[in-house]
Amino acid sequence: MINLIVTGSTSGIGWETLKALLPECKLALLPVRNLEKAKKMIDGLPGKEKIRLISMDLSEMSSVKAGAKEILQFTDQVDVLINNAGGMFPAKKLTSEGLDMTFATNHLGHFLLTQELLPALEKGKAKIINVSSEAHRISGDPSGDFSLKKSATTITAYGKVKLYNILFSNELKTRFESKGINAFSLHPGAVRTAFGSETSGLTKGLIRLTQLFFISPKAGAETTIFLAKTTKENLRNGSYYVRRKPKSPSSFGLSRDLSSSLWEYSEEVLSALKS
Repeated sequence: MINLIVTGSTSGIGWETLKALLPECKLALLPVRNLEKAKKMIDGLPGKEKIRLISMDLSEMSSVKAGAKEILQFTDQVDVLINNAGGMFPAKKLTSEGLDMTFATNHLGHFLLTQELLPALEKGKAKIINVSSEAHRISGDPSGDFSLKKSATTITAYGKVKLYNILFSNELKTRFESKGINAFSLHPGAVRTAFGSETSGLTKGLIRLTQLFFISPKAGAETTIFLAKTTKENLRNGSYYVRRKPKSPSSFGLSRDLSSSLWEYSEEVLSALKS
């Protein structure tokens, strides 16, 4: 039985992932932005007594820190952390802390959550699973604009953060494999969800049109569930998975320099927020 954390668990892929993994759980900790919505969703869910809801807005680093502190009051061991939450937001939309919304929600919030939970993750010799996308392949070299504040469009910003999910996984492997932690990234497939609801205009219209051809959230959760359930010995640490198999990401996704630079930049941003 595992202690599980899933972000973005109240819709789409996250919800299907939670339902599939809950029977395997001793404790399921769910960071959620909307507590009332989450309470209604888990009501009547078999195994709901194993669930603890944690108030957390991944776009606000102060909220992430407070939520991580609450998680550690429930347990000192995490076996599986699934960084699933994400979204596509209008380019140059900022959070109250002055961060790009796409950068904060899709990358920095998960980066900080993972860092805050490291002692518990090390104790559990955890798997960290980061949900990325084949959209990472549209990203060029992001090193000149890790913050995304120069990104011209919603689509280019999203492609970059999906690359960040892969780079983050790579760097976790490099830094923490010796501690027993394994990290993976994955493409869930093109999934029919509420994804893109924060966008507007042409981008929103294109998403709605293409979603007619997308797969169900249940099908989209299959690779995440596979990584969570499969023993580490049968997985490739640090790899990017598509349809439950390792696949080579873009050349930028393989760059050790980029993964290290992104990690250092993320730490610099968090340090600046403290001062």
